[in-house]
Amino acid sequence: MKDIIFDIGGVLLNWNPDIFLNKYFQGDAERLKKMVFLSDEWKMLDLGNANVNEVRTLIRQHHPNDTQAINFIFDHFEEEMLQPIDESIEAVKALKKAGYPLYILSNIHQDLYHKRAHDHPDIFSLFEGAILSGEEHCLKPDPAIYHILFQRFNLDPHNCLFIDDSPANIEAAKKLGMDGIVRKQDQNLITELKTRGIQL
Repeated sequence: MKDIIFDIGGVLLNWNPDIFLNKYFQGDAERLKKMVFLSDEWKMLDLGNANVNEVRTLIRQHHPNDTQAINFIFDHFEEEMLQPIDESIEAVKALKKAGYPLYILSNIHQDLYHKRAHDHPDIFSLFEGAILSGEEHCLKPDPAIYHILFQRFNLDPHNCLFIDDSPANIEAAKKLGMDGIVRKQDQNLITELKTRGIQL
């Protein structure tokens, strides 16, 4: 293994709508999660077919009785959720120090990515490159976005290890020849990497 690929949400940065919504909308969190984060409009965001403000407007139009809650979610979800996961960042820095090329493959709108990269240059500067669904208009686990990764950075999938919090995304990666780790909250990523023969 010489090329290590990371997802962002749930791997490099926290992404847990349940915790965020239950903190502010206890008893209504599941409905609001479906309304916002699991909506067709949010899929448009991840695909790069609309920006954050456009998606906010569309969701408010479809749910006019929830305008106040929708505005609050969009005003606060980035700072509340998209914060670095310390244990993952420790692993990224150890991999970089050991000389492994690092890449990103993520379902994320490019504006969100670039804002997080601007806020955390010490993290995102460690990566050789990134494939973002919002720029490619293609979502994991579609094999097409994995092939873009391989071709863009001249990677052999058999020499790649992909870390993602979605079992479906890891399964798709494995079908294309990559090894994969499903990142879990109680997992020590450095220990898991070492079991895969990664020298740290």
